[in-house]
Amino acid sequence: MSKYPNHKNHRDKILNSTQEVLYQKEFKRADKVYNQYSQKGRS
Repeated sequence: MSKYPNHKNHRDKILNSTQEVLYQKEFKRADKVYNQYSQKGRS
């Protein structure tokens, strides 16, 4: 048993929220690029 039962869980929560923020940034960036390309394709 670990001396700090919540330590790993706490660290995982921090990692998850960081990954989520990075993922959202990346998604927005990809979405913007996709919109630019789709607009070029239509015009």
